[in-house]
Amino acid sequence: MEEPSLHLVKVFVTVAEHQSFAKAAQRLNMTPSAISRLVKKLELQVDMLLINRTTRAMSLTDAGQRYFTDCSAALEQLHIAYERMRDEQNQPRGTLRVSTSLSFGRLHVAPHLSAFMMHYPKLRIDLLMTDRYVDIVAEHVAVAIRIGRLPDSSLVARKLLNNRRILVAAPNYLQQRGIPETLKELQWHECLVSTASHDGDNWRLFGPEGETLFRPKGRMRADNSDAVKQFCLDGQGIAFHSAATMADAISLGQLVQVLPQWTGRETGVYSVYPPGPVGPAARALVEFLSHRWQQEPCLQSAIIR
Repeated sequence: MEEPSLHLVKVFVTVAEHQSFAKAAQRLNMTPSAISRLVKKLELQVDMLLINRTTRAMSLTDAGQRYFTDCSAALEQLHIAYERMRDEQNQPRGTLRVSTSLSFGRLHVAPHLSAFMMHYPKLRIDLLMTDRYVDIVAEHVAVAIRIGRLPDSSLVARKLLNNRRILVAAPNYLQQRGIPETLKELQWHECLVSTASHDGDNWRLFGPEGETLFRPKGRMRADNSDAVKQFCLDGQGIAFHSAATMADAISLGQLVQVLPQWTGRETGVYSVYPPGPVGPAARALVEFLSHRWQQEPCLQSAIIR
């Protein structure tokens, strides 16, 4: 039996992945008839039928399925070997897709990207800023900057900053409505709710009496952190928000912490990567941001520590 060439194996795997000769041809920039001939050549070389063909559909035979599983795994290992070799060049290149939340990204990620890009002329940045949950595997994100408690998963995470959610309000709001001194008094205040948070309708607070669930009431809600922060700056009420997101406004005196004895649980700001080796571009960006954040006094303040 003649050992098939790597080219024939790649063609077969592409057909099996797309379940279509036409789509495989498009992917490989070939004609469907050329793809069909190459698959047939492979079948002759291995002396085995790999694909059942009809005029309307195709499917893998049992032998074809086994061969596809083995070959796709082998090609993936070859791809990993290539990526590692490229990484050893220690020169980030290609497109780096980055995900972060709206407010934190606007304040602490986007302002540093121009300086970062000056160091890596072969790199392109694709920044995704949103408060919705981003599936970094499905959306091909190389690194996500996430705030809060991370759920258990197969993703790789690294803690970059300490953080917790805190209660904050603008000084003018507190002058008009008074400063709450207990959670009971908080019930009589306008609360600004972020519906992007999984616990937006119930604030989970930790303090002298242990854990308490507080149900906020107020006239203003929003599905992103920037809007809630703006409501708070405008004196519309009290927000329960990430200290890392509110740190700049607190350092400028635009917001003040309310009921400091009651906060969210200790969490953090994390870099999160898909499973597998971390690419040099993602690694370089996280190291760059970490260094920059160490120079931002508001992010190193006591409210975040």
